[in-house]
Amino acid sequence: MKKVVYIVKPGLTRVTFKALVGKARNSVKMMTGNPAFANPNPPLADVEAGADKVETADDTYNFTRSKVVKEERDSAFASLKSIYRDLGGYVQMVSGGDKELILSAGFDVVRRPEPPALPAAPLNVIAKATIYHGELEVRWGGSKGRRLYKLYQTEGDPSLETGWELIAETGKNRMLVKGLERFKTYSFRVVAVGAAGESPASDAASATAA
Repeated sequence: MKKVVYIVKPGLTRVTFKALVGKARNSVKMMTGNPAFANPNPPLADVEAGADKVETADDTYNFTRSKVVKEERDSAFASLKSIYRDLGGYVQMVSGGDKELILSAGFDVVRRPEPPALPAAPLNVIAKATIYHGELEVRWGGSKGRRLYKLYQTEGDPSLETGWELIAETGKNRMLVKGLERFKTYSFRVVAVGAAGESPASDAASATAA
């Protein structure tokens, strides 16, 4: 079974002074004596000291409204953010992406996004003549995760990899191929294109233009 990897989520976007202090102290509490994190980097004492500094500066500013104190508070806040982010990096490294270990350090987690998979080869490719001379209709089944389809055509042996020509790119599951030579047989195959790349080519379908 494929291992699910989780990422530390420090949660620092739009965090308030009080919330950051709470996060930092909670991580210090949960990591103290935690055998999974024997040598925290930065040291937990630095995290605790940073939280104390922000709390003291914020309380002082709320009382005095001093511009000097505001600058000191903002500087301490930025410093604690950096310390807490570094602590998150340490937890990520030591935990190896294990969800329970990350949570045991007081951090939130987010699941690592799965890389997009290649789309499957389109199925049920059908080619048939229409009522118009020199025209063939090609249809195929949908492929999950595709962004578009590439339609290839050959006048030669469809079992060979040579001779195929890209004639269209489309988001639809149907294409009218016009301007063909009457009474000549053409073969078609389809490739689905997704975020991760291209699918294998579909089975070929052949038809003779009327």
